[in-house]
Amino acid sequence: YNEYKSYLRCDGFGMLVGDLTEDSLKDLFVKARGNIQKIEDPDDRTSQKYKDLILDTLETIEKISILVSSLRLFSTNEDLDDVSTENLKYMLVNAFLGYTHQQHYDFQDRKRHILAAKEYYKDFHDLCQLYGLAKEINFDMNRMDNPVTKNNRVDKIQKFKEKKELEDKVKELEKRDAVDEELQREIHVCHVKMWIMRVEEEIYNINSELPMLEHMEKLRGGKTEPVVPIKPKVMKPFILVKSEVQKAVFGAGYPSLPTMTLDEFYDAELKRIVEQEQQSAVPSSKPQYPDDEEETEESLAKARAWDDWKDTHKRGWGNRHNRS
Repeated sequence: YNEYKSYLRCDGFGMLVGDLTEDSLKDLFVKARGNIQKIEDPDDRTSQKYKDLILDTLETIEKISILVSSLRLFSTNEDLDDVSTENLKYMLVNAFLGYTHQQHYDFQDRKRHILAAKEYYKDFHDLCQLYGLAKEINFDMNRMDNPVTKNNRVDKIQKFKEKKELEDKVKELEKRDAVDEELQREIHVCHVKMWIMRVEEEIYNINSELPMLEHMEKLRGGKTEPVVPIKPKVMKPFILVKSEVQKAVFGAGYPSLPTMTLDEFYDAELKRIVEQEQQSAVPSSKPQYPDDEEETEESLAKARAWDDWKDTHKRGWGNRHNRS
């Protein structure tokens, strides 16, 4: 730690790492976690208060990141059990940095913050893989390459259930009055696992957003033409009149609506029908029914025969079962 004391500076903030202590690291982390909770549920993302919150959070977490690195709290040569309970929570530093950049208010430079968020998320996920808390994933996966299907829908539902169970577990553990080191360790590990799930979801969202941001950059640079929406053809209102004289009169009134004569309307309708018939490539395949007149005569003959039969056969005669 001493070899960093005189050389490392908190980039952009003019603070020597030597000016920070482990106690100040704890205080900074408590402040950063509180700020993250405020960013998750802001009152107004366009307000100056929100902008100040983002800048303050980035500054705070950058200080934490510098100090965590200088203290060498994590190593590639150790397992999760080798990490002290107090230091487990500092695994979240890069996840916090990524989330803050992702929620940045500067939409004019959105792409830069999104790419920064992706890099911080990847660093966090790699650290969690190193300690066996996360599995390797494709950091370039997006909605186009991996749409929701019947097969992966089950996995998404399962991950959602696991995340909900972890959240409920943490709430239940934090409510306990007496929290020993073993219980505190379990809480820290649960927090890290929840952020792993969250980061995997956010990476998916970032990769889906990047193509849109790149397209917007091309639009601003004039490298591509904007897509012009097709406007539906709207039929204008009109008044039907009997003669050219009435057409001239009504056409000059208020409101001044397009006017046509009956002959013009008939010609327009006839032209439209002819065009529809010409455009119809599939011939009509309606079933052929017999002529209405023949069908009527046949049904009439059957009805008369039925009436004659009912006159000579009373109701129930054929269903007496040999009874008199």
